[in-house]
Amino acid sequence: MDKDSVSIVANIKTMTPTYSIIIPHKGIPDLLMRCLRSIPVSEDIQVIVVDDNSVGADTYLERYSELSRPYLEFVRTTKGGGTGYARNVGLEHAKGKWLLFADADDFFVEDMHDIISSYVDSEADVIYFKNKAVLSENINIESNRCSWMNRKIDQCLKDGDEWPVRFKLFVPWAKMVKRDLVVKYNIRFDEVVYSADVYFSMLVGYHAGIIKVANITLYVVTFRPKSLSAEFCTKPGELKTRAEVFFREEKFLIRHNICRVRSMRKYLLIMLKKDHSLFKYYFYKLDELYPSKLLALLDISKGTSLFIKIKLYIYSLLIWARIL
Repeated sequence: MDKDSVSIVANIKTMTPTYSIIIPHKGIPDLLMRCLRSIPVSEDIQVIVVDDNSVGADTYLERYSELSRPYLEFVRTTKGGGTGYARNVGLEHAKGKWLLFADADDFFVEDMHDIISSYVDSEADVIYFKNKAVLSENINIESNRCSWMNRKIDQCLKDGDEWPVRFKLFVPWAKMVKRDLVVKYNIRFDEVVYSADVYFSMLVGYHAGIIKVANITLYVVTFRPKSLSAEFCTKPGELKTRAEVFFREEKFLIRHNICRVRSMRKYLLIMLKKDHSLFKYYFYKLDELYPSKLLALLDISKGTSLFIKIKLYIYSLLIWARIL
C-alpha cells in the first residue's frame, strides 16, 4: 500500500469480488454519498473510496453511515495527489475480475447491477457503455456534457469502426475493464491535476484484445460549475498540463501507426490565443508529430478563420526566425 495512504476497512469480509468500483473523492462528501447509494450492497461488488486528503476526512466515518456499509473500503491519503493518484491507490486495493470507475459527483443508473451482471462472462477485455448527463444540483434536468461519447458509441454500433471508441473515449467511467489487462500491462493513471485519465484510457484501448460496445446506459455524469472539467483551459496551469498529456498521447499513436486524429491541434490553437510562450515551446516540438513544420501549420490552420491563419503563420515565422 502507498505509504501516503491509510486504509480504513468498513465491514469487509473475506471476499473474492467480481467487480471492483474505484471512486476518487475530494471535498464533496454529500455527492459521494449519492454516488454510493446508486451502487447496490452486494458481496460481489467491492467498493473502494479513495479520499484525496479532504479537509475533515478523519470524521467521515462518524458523519456518513454509507461509508460503513459492507464490502466497502475507505482509503484516506495524505498526499493530495489528484484523481489520477487516488485511482492508482484504488487499483492497488482492487480484487475484482472487472474494474469500474466513478467520479464522486456522478452515479450509476438504477439497474446497474443487472447490466454489469449480464456481461460478467464476456470474452471482451473492455465493455463500453453509454452515459446520461444531468445537472448535479437538479438531476431531473439534462445536460449536454459528454454527449460526444454517445455519438462515438452510436457510430461504432453502426459501422463497426472501433478506433474512436478504443482511443478517443478518454474517461475511465462508463466502462468495464478486466483487471487482468491492467495488471498484465501495468497500466496506471497519470498523477496530474487535469486529463489524468487520458493515457490510461488510451492504453486500455490499445492493449485490449476484444472489446464490446453496448447500446445501453450504465452511468450518469453530472455537470457542476466548479468541477475540474468546467470552464475548459481557463484555470492556472490547466492548458500546460492538458497539452503535455495529449502531446504524449499523440506521440504514442503516431509511433504505433494508429494516429487518425491530431489531438494537439486544438491545444495549439488555444495556446496561440492564450499563451504564446507555451505555443513557442511546442512549435519547436512539432517535428516530433509531423514530417515538417509546414505540414504541421497546414493541419493546425485547417478550418480556421482567415484571421487565425494569418496570426498562426506570422507568429510561427517570427519564432522560426528567432525574432520572438
